Amino acid sequence: MADECNAKLAGEFAKECGYKPKQGVAEKWYGNHEDIDIVATQLANRKTTVTLLVLKEGAKVYKAQGNDKSHKAKHALAVGDFGNGYIHTDEYVPLYIGPNEAERVQELVEGARVFTINKMVDGGIAGEIKYKIAGLESGMLIANDDFDSSANSGTSTIICATKEGEEEATRLKIWKPENGIADIEAWLEDNVYVPAP
Repeated sequence: MADECNAKLAGEFAKECGYKPKQGVAEKWYGNHEDIDIVATQLANRKTTVTLLVLKEGAKVYKAQGNDKSHKAKHALAVGDFGNGYIHTDEYVPLYIGPNEAERVQELVEGARVFTINKMVDGGIAGEIKYKIAGLESGMLIANDDFDSSANSGTSTIICATKEGEEEATRLKIWKPENGIADIEAWLEDNVYVPAP
């Protein structure tokens, strides 16, 4: 019985008996892909891990509102004629921050691309927190902008996805700087947009 239980899969890994993973995106931030300083940003582990994330001077990321029920981040392997790659799909609800919110959405409609930072929580045995980044390589184009005045207090749900034919080399990248979560929290403190009073 124990061997049978250990052989079952939970996501990508064999699970221990009694382990019930509960994963979700607790918090999310989004930014313009063009604002990433690709040269200064550093990757490791076959480019699956971000050790240093750098934005261009003056650039900021924006907080999304919601929780693990309203945020979604996915990747899926696409096998094509010219090689394998990943399609990233992301869903978020923009947090209203002043009159520029509509302008940021319009930039997406006109072809801008976004990347997202996802605070992922594993509510299983370890209760781990990991940060993952979607769209770091090519960014994601808008695929949906749904506004509903009766749902979520009148908010828009944005869905973005990797452009067809521009699949990314890796799945969602793990953000793991030298000092771990402390470095990430300091980065967010410095780089999240705060409107002027």
